[in-house]
Amino acid sequence: MISALFAVALLAAAADPAAPTAGAAPAASAPAKSATPAKADKNELVCKREAVLGSRMKQRTCRTQADWDLMKQEARDEVEKNQSVKPLSF
Repeated sequence: MISALFAVALLAAAADPAAPTAGAAPAASAPAKSATPAKADKNELVCKREAVLGSRMKQRTCRTQADWDLMKQEARDEVEKNQSVKPLSF
């Protein structure tokens, strides 16, 4: 099954009309893509689907990237704080 899908993908890629031919010159006006993607804006709205306790349905939550980063850092700090607490001896 997987090999059949792979073969179909190869045939589709070989038949791609957008692929340049040997006689075609490359477009000079095409912008060069950088190797590293631009960093996301901290004020950009990012939506994620999160699991809800007691439900099979996921809930869509939208926050800014700065809010997501802050929540992630706070959760990491809380875990580190709880792991560093030594238990009381009796």
